[in-house]
Amino acid sequence: MESMRIGYIAETDNPEARWKFREAPYTRTINSRGDRIRSKMLLCAVDYDDVASTTAMIKERGIIIVRDPFFLDDELREKVTKWVEWANQADPKEYDPFA
Repeated sequence: MESMRIGYIAETDNPEARWKFREAPYTRTINSRGDRIRSKMLLCAVDYDDVASTTAMIKERGIIIVRDPFFLDDELREKVTKWVEWANQADPKEYDPFA
């Protein structure tokens, strides 16, 4: 978390590249109303604990979570980049239980 960047796996309308990995810097604001993360990549501020929880699930459980921001480091960047490349070439039934 030293790099102060968050990552996000977004779903696109492009059937040839359904998933896109995005990353951006963020700022953390702690005040009487809470602990929030803000980034130009996100539509609104998100709770710091939610982002930390998503990051922990990706790192510790080895699952990929899409459409939720996570704290980014070199190891996680490599992991999600590989997943996006794989998912864009794979049949959606391989990674989506609802497909």
